[in-house]
Amino acid sequence: MLDIAFPSALGLAALGVLAYYGQRRYIAGCRVRIVLADTKTSAIVRHTESEGVVTLHDVLHMECPSLTDPEQAYMVPTPYLATGLLQTIYSTLQVRKRSPGTDVAYEREMLVMADAGTVSIDWLVDASLSNRDAPIVLLMAGVGGSSREYRVRVLAKALAYSPARCRMAIVNHRGTAHTPITALRPYDVGFTEDFRAVVKHVRAANPHNKLVGIGLSMGANILTKYVGEEGPKCMLACAVAVCCPFDVRVSSAAINESNLLNNHVFQPAIMGALMRAIKRASHLPLDPTWNIDVETVHSATRLQVLERELLIKICGHKDVNEYYEKAGSIDHVDNIAVPFLAINSLDDRITPPSGIPVDKFRTNPNIALALVPHGGHLGFLTGVPPRIWFVQPIVEFVLAAVK
Repeated sequence: MLDIAFPSALGLAALGVLAYYGQRRYIAGCRVRIVLADTKTSAIVRHTESEGVVTLHDVLHMECPSLTDPEQAYMVPTPYLATGLLQTIYSTLQVRKRSPGTDVAYEREMLVMADAGTVSIDWLVDASLSNRDAPIVLLMAGVGGSSREYRVRVLAKALAYSPARCRMAIVNHRGTAHTPITALRPYDVGFTEDFRAVVKHVRAANPHNKLVGIGLSMGANILTKYVGEEGPKCMLACAVAVCCPFDVRVSSAAINESNLLNNHVFQPAIMGALMRAIKRASHLPLDPTWNIDVETVHSATRLQVLERELLIKICGHKDVNEYYEKAGSIDHVDNIAVPFLAINSLDDRITPPSGIPVDKFRTNPNIALALVPHGGHLGFLTGVPPRIWFVQPIVEFVLAAVK
């Protein structure tokens, strides 16, 4: 007969205590960290007779419990998505996920840019949302993304049905979401002119509505750079950037590194969208002075190849280093003059924390940074079944900023 030793009651109790404290320690490590200027210098967000002066510090600590409340400000990952790698892979593979709660109807508006390029705006349509004076939220996705993304639909619906009843306008980059390709100039991580034109157009058509900007990943960099370029003239009431690649050099190096995530998930997803757009643009003649190697472009499997062989030549950059320097939003953060919230993850392999200008968030009184330990790139998945954590903080911040 086998002599099987079973744990004693004391041993089981010890294991239970270790598991309990291990879990408590893990959860404590999931606390959201906020970086912003001190209370004395924090910028004024609003000033009313009933409230008096309300600063950005006040907004975050009084009206954004998901970010600052000691009992609520945690992003505890879904148990089976406990690392940034798993969060990123899952969210990338689920980007077109459908569910009854996120199905939305859009009404499309086409805008032709100064260079004849076309951008589309998908306005969320719902008969129950009839407040024409509500804030208008302009939302941009990342590379290859659009109004069809699951996370975009979730966020759009949450803001539309929030107490502010926001009017949602999803800004689709050139060539995305079946937007016609009518000019060779492609969108890129630092191209702000299309978004600037959209803001001016929406403002002209809605002169009294408050405008809000939200950007995800590449869209976050475009938004951040735009808000910094505009400075005090910015037409937006507030802005939110999620997983912003502030330093494009750092982000590009991370994206083009050879690893499991890039080789089998992220690069194929990005390149699939970009190569489809290139194919749809084949009717447009190339300028022979660009010296573009068409065969290299069509056989590209990495984003960096398209940047070197196509983007920098069409856009007139000297080399890829000049492109990275001009495209990044990091040098524009100091000039942001509207309430601005950035949400980044410390285990994001696509926009690594080394590229986040943390110190700038301590000196510019208009901006705040929320750092999440375990969110991956555009993951931030918590609970079972997984739900997107950053939706609630964004809703809280926007509602407080547009009061």
